[in-house]
Amino acid sequence: MRRQATVPAGLSSGGTGGWVGGYSCAAPRVRVTLGHMMRELDGLVRGRLVVELSGASGSGPARRVTVVTAPAGCGKTTLLAHHAASFPGPVAWLRLEPGDAALPALARRLRTALAPLLPDPGEDTGAPADEDAVALVDAAREIPPGSLLVVDDLHLLYGTAAEEHIERLLSAAPVQAVLASRRMPGINLHRHELGPVNLIGQDALRFRTWEVERLFRDVYAEPLLPEDAAVLTRRAGGWAAGLHMFHLSTSGRSQVERRAAVRALDGRLPQSQAYLARTVLADLPEGARDFLVRTCVFTVLTAERCDLLLGTDDARHHLHRLAALQAFTLSPDHGRTYRYHEALRAHLEIELVEDLGEQGAREWHGRAAALLEAEGAYADAAQAYARAADWPAVRRLIPRTGLGEGPPKAGVPGSPETGSREAGDLWHDVLPAWLVAEEPLLLLAQGRHLFSRGRVDQAVDVLRQAEQRARHPSTLAACRRHRALAAMWSPGAAVGGTHPHWTAELRAATQANPGEVTCTRPVAVLAARLLSGDVAAARRLAATADPDALDLDGLALRLVRGALAAAGGDPGAAADLERLADDAERARLPWLSRMARAAPALGGAEPDRKEARRIAEECERDLDPWGALLAASVWCLADLLWGRPDQEGADEVVRLALPLGAGVFAAWARAVRAVLPGTGAEEARKADARARAAGVPAARALATAARRVHASRPPHVPEAARARVRGQADAGDMPEEGGLVVRCFGGFAVEVGGDALDLSAVRPKARTVLRLLAVNAGRPVHRDVLLAALWPESDPAAATRGLHVALSALRTSLAAHRLARVVARRGEAYLLDAPCDVAEFRRALRGPRTAPALEGLLAMYGGDLLPEDGAAEWVVHERDVLRTQAAECASELATLRLAAGRPDAAVLAAVRCLEIDEWHDPAWRTLIAAYERLGDVMAAARARRRYSAMLDDLEVPAL
Repeated sequence: MRRQATVPAGLSSGGTGGWVGGYSCAAPRVRVTLGHMMRELDGLVRGRLVVELSGASGSGPARRVTVVTAPAGCGKTTLLAHHAASFPGPVAWLRLEPGDAALPALARRLRTALAPLLPDPGEDTGAPADEDAVALVDAAREIPPGSLLVVDDLHLLYGTAAEEHIERLLSAAPVQAVLASRRMPGINLHRHELGPVNLIGQDALRFRTWEVERLFRDVYAEPLLPEDAAVLTRRAGGWAAGLHMFHLSTSGRSQVERRAAVRALDGRLPQSQAYLARTVLADLPEGARDFLVRTCVFTVLTAERCDLLLGTDDARHHLHRLAALQAFTLSPDHGRTYRYHEALRAHLEIELVEDLGEQGAREWHGRAAALLEAEGAYADAAQAYARAADWPAVRRLIPRTGLGEGPPKAGVPGSPETGSREAGDLWHDVLPAWLVAEEPLLLLAQGRHLFSRGRVDQAVDVLRQAEQRARHPSTLAACRRHRALAAMWSPGAAVGGTHPHWTAELRAATQANPGEVTCTRPVAVLAARLLSGDVAAARRLAATADPDALDLDGLALRLVRGALAAAGGDPGAAADLERLADDAERARLPWLSRMARAAPALGGAEPDRKEARRIAEECERDLDPWGALLAASVWCLADLLWGRPDQEGADEVVRLALPLGAGVFAAWARAVRAVLPGTGAEEARKADARARAAGVPAARALATAARRVHASRPPHVPEAARARVRGQADAGDMPEEGGLVVRCFGGFAVEVGGDALDLSAVRPKARTVLRLLAVNAGRPVHRDVLLAALWPESDPAAATRGLHVALSALRTSLAAHRLARVVARRGEAYLLDAPCDVAEFRRALRGPRTAPALEGLLAMYGGDLLPEDGAAEWVVHERDVLRTQAAECASELATLRLAAGRPDAAVLAAVRCLEIDEWHDPAWRTLIAAYERLGDVMAAARARRRYSAMLDDLEVPAL
């Protein structure tokens, strides 16, 4: 086995105090190979960040060095561990300690850490530190490519000779390196030997709303409502440690209590205050703490604002130093403006009150508000006045904040203007409810915020209240305009093309005739092409997407391009869609972010399909009916694309579409349902009529194809009976050859002419007799076997009477379909004389074991034998035998395909085997080998981890 670096104890601690890692105590489990043992790494695996850590930059070459800089508690160490777990090559891990600033200590630690990578690690010779360090650098030049070096807590070496030695080592060793630090390293990252360096900062590590939802649902197993997750994300600033400490403080409480805790969260969590005081404020230079506390009254900081407030002239120096120290201080525009992390600012406001008292803190906020007002920053000034509880000043400034000015840039559900002045959530934490309810502009902001979350009906109600309270003509016009836009998307809204906004035509296209959309807005054209089924045109339009676009049109184009890539099996599509979800959240388009999270389901992976279904349910809980409809449509389409058609998905789309008047969505869902197994010609005819009424020729073509398929099937039983009367059938009561099929795999069904018979009126015992005979179709079953299986505790005479009653009821029911003779008596035994999938499967098992034959066998095996009979003794053994035989067929097929040079087909067969039997050892090995043959190192690594997890569950040591 390839040796790999031992990750130090406390790996998920994230450095001093970073024990939370943002998401410890988490699932799914990730394991890193540590010599001959496995260590579990807990946490929410964040795909967008793991991909970035791989060093890839868009479509360009991989970057050799990645630097992750963020304050304590942001989850750096845990993220690095996840990256190491997924890395396909050998890994060396060095977690620095304060004593490593001495070069001799660093040289010893480095030699130990690099041992798995060095062809000849050698030993500590006792030579002077400088000579030993130089020898180690020379030895590192021989490290084979394809290795990973992780250096954690690099800030402990800042400004020392030891840090310079790390720089020389990175320049010499041909490894991919990831460096984690609480501040930007002092090494020269511009050295030619290092190539372009990938930088990942604090903002990238910030948890997004949808990641917080997944964290509490999948990791902590205490789900939050979507709205509560959004509030918690905002108030914790996405800080990993803050989220974990909130979980610890509320674990085990009811959802109502946790929701109240979210609403009350203001930075006063004792654990959070102690953590920030210990890991951030305690290590700051002299004077920095007081500067932070006094300037926390600004949401956006500039050197000029701070100097005016403090009466100083050195604010620029303080801000630059805090940003360099990564003291929860960010500058998004390279030093022009700064922001304190929300979690730190909440803590600083508490300390401001402790320093100045309640009244003094209010006066300080009022002083800052006056400066902001004089500067013309009215929105920030209004918020500062709100923190000063100066409500008359807030009312005076609200009309000057720009709330409600201009038409929205995106009028579909979930698309307010992206400017901060339109972000209603910015006002939620600082304004009392009574003030919002009285001010029309604040109601307008709240209505647009609700609309951005897809809560159309609530948005319409709030915007109507704003309209009723508006007095100024411009405010009244803005309220009417936004209410009209929101009302268009309400269930049962009257839709027409008279509204001046482009979304009116798009909304009409969801009702009927999407091919007639004439609007030139890219997002509308794209949606119309997809609704009309013109995928080729949608693909061409999506191909023009700017990968960095953050406006509604650009994000929509990126979404469709990513969705089509996922449907095409592109392995990079999931990461692209996850980045898109992040960008959409930044652009304040939560509905589009949700769609980006649902779209990976089109790739066919079972976890992604389940996620799309969860998102649909989440949207319904969050009162977002359009989001639920879109996510359910993705789920339904994914099932259809990947050969797992399910009527439930199509029915769900119809259920959600009809109340919204989305006739086009309903037409597509009915067309999909018409082609599913078990439907009949009448269903196809209705789907054809619905598609014609909705004006969707492509959906109608699908329904028409289904009608042709049903028409080509053998005639139904009534037609066979009429043929018999005309003398065209034999004297028996059997339907014509090929018309009757009994199915036991995946669920019991009796089909005639492709239509399932309704046996619900048959007595339960009689149906059980029929299923038992079906398992043995073509083979006589002795009466004693039936009695022992179905009446084991009964008196023999009573059991015999019960069997006769059941057989009589069964024959009576089958006779209504001219099928009475399929249950025949052979002396003291009974026989089901009908084609059955189990009998066909058994016969095929005796045939040749060629690849085509094995594929045919797998096609016959539609799932577990008679799952509806549960653990009944008469079926359990046979079910296990057939399952084992089917898994062996799939495993043999995978081996044959791999040997024939078709690793792609081998992957499909191995996955099918593991779907049948997840403990099948040869299939795991074949799957890993096939991925490696394909060159898909990430997939191979994931398969290895899952295989190792399976071995751990079985307590079997890995070979």
